[in-house]
Amino acid sequence: MFFSHGFIGVTTNEPLEKETFELIGRFAKVFQQTYVRFLDLQKAEAQARESQIEVALERVRSRAMAMHHTDELTDVLGVLFDQFDFLGINPVLTHLTLFDEENETFTLRITTGGKNRTIAEQLIDVNAVESWKTSFANWKKSELHAVDCIDYPPEVLPAVWEVLDEVMGALPEGQKLYPEDFPNGLYTTQGHCKYGYIGFNHSRRATEEEKEIVIRFAKEFGRLYQRFLDIQKAEVQAREAQIEAALERVRSKTMAMHNSHDVSVTVVTLFDEVSKLGLDDSIRCGIGILEGTERMETWSAKATPDGAVDLKMGLLNMTVHPLLVGVKNAWIGGKKSYSYELKGAEVRRYYQALNAEPDYPFNADRSALNG
Repeated sequence: MFFSHGFIGVTTNEPLEKETFELIGRFAKVFQQTYVRFLDLQKAEAQARESQIEVALERVRSRAMAMHHTDELTDVLGVLFDQFDFLGINPVLTHLTLFDEENETFTLRITTGGKNRTIAEQLIDVNAVESWKTSFANWKKSELHAVDCIDYPPEVLPAVWEVLDEVMGALPEGQKLYPEDFPNGLYTTQGHCKYGYIGFNHSRRATEEEKEIVIRFAKEFGRLYQRFLDIQKAEVQAREAQIEAALERVRSKTMAMHNSHDVSVTVVTLFDEVSKLGLDDSIRCGIGILEGTERMETWSAKATPDGAVDLKMGLLNMTVHPLLVGVKNAWIGGKKSYSYELKGAEVRRYYQALNAEPDYPFNADRSALNG
């Protein structure tokens, strides 16, 4: 017996009697009413689910739009994890993969749930794992808003963990993950966007609905990541403006010098500007003149505990320590820069050598050096 959405019927060995036929018709009418009710419920469930997904997307969108600094990108990833939980996906990890196509590397950021959430980050060679090479190739040729899935069987997980040692090791205690946590394998589901992939890892394969959700999140993230790039560009420009302003102030002091005494004023200005740029406030900053002398004419400045500037001026014998020998040789060799790391007992020997210089009043604290 037909009804508006189909039919209800029976199969018998004998022709139906009229009463049976009418009975089936009555059931068909009742089932039609029931099925309409089912469709209404199904539609309501779909609308409710869509509302959930939209709420989750809006939370990620809002956090991304609230970014003022590039380091807040990690917070966005944390919000993403929470939304996957909110939608009932409950992944073990959420990840963001950003490709450097030219160098065939990617930056991986991962996070777990929990109160002590940590966003771990690692730069990885695309070719380190075969399935990553495939995903990279898929990303390059895929249309936007595709989904990529990787199934890691249990036997390959130890090798994968070895490659991911930085990010896995950075997860906090209580949230660390190990290959043996996934006896049935690990499953990655990630949505394609312009810059890479965003998705989650689970101990099971994703459902078709979950794949569609990931695609939508990746689509949204592709738009939001442009905001991150804009902020990053603005930060670089602001930093460059800071540096240029600092250089100009030092340049002005230099141009105003009239005698050798004015060099000390310039050195203090140099130290002040370097400090304002956020460098380590324990540094000693200065100028050394090597040309035309066996010794180095030196002006150096350092902050004192009370915030004043300690200025030292004098002549240094450039042979009293390997660091100074290296400085002189690098300058003679026309190098643009030089660095030397003092470690352990060598720190004490270096400052003792400076203290012993008769024409350079350094006077480092010997008791501190002996400690």
